[in-house]
Amino acid sequence: MSVEIIQDIIPRSLCLAAEAAWPDQFWPHWHRYKGKTADKYGSMDRARIPAASIAALDALALAVIPYIGDSFIDYDLHAAGLHMMPPSGFLARHLDAEFHPIRPWRRTHSIVMSVNSDWQEHYGGQLWIEDETTITPHCGTAVIFDTPETPHEVFPVSRQVYRKTLALFAWTIDSNCHGRTSANFGER
Repeated sequence: MSVEIIQDIIPRSLCLAAEAAWPDQFWPHWHRYKGKTADKYGSMDRARIPAASIAALDALALAVIPYIGDSFIDYDLHAAGLHMMPPSGFLARHLDAEFHPIRPWRRTHSIVMSVNSDWQEHYGGQLWIEDETTITPHCGTAVIFDTPETPHEVFPVSRQVYRKTLALFAWTIDSNCHGRTSANFGER
């Protein structure tokens, strides 16, 4: 298992611009995950993401190249893009999808970068990755980890704030795709 934590991976001004343009919880283009395994929002359409967030996502995609080897970023942002957790939001321990549901791609890395400029540790929302310490969200801090065999979760957000992150996934072409095309929250 490989985990990289990189502070200030993109210019702070890009994080601040993405945060300033961030859609609220009523944005009609959110997909809401709300149940026993998650309480979060995820963007569904790259074309509808605010321009400032696209600029930050594209800068992040370029910045992670040294960490993903021969993998490539899915610029269509399938299940990636903007992620937001409301107060009390969480993401239960899980394994990410192994394969893309539409293309013959195998996932190699998950990349998450915090956007909130004033996040405090007591707000909660830390990312936990197996055999690693918890990572408190800080503006411009990216976490890159191998998937899909790395269990991880996000602890509940405990304050009246929204946890905002940008997410990307890296892939390789695999013409023999067989396996999970969605996250595994402990199902056999």
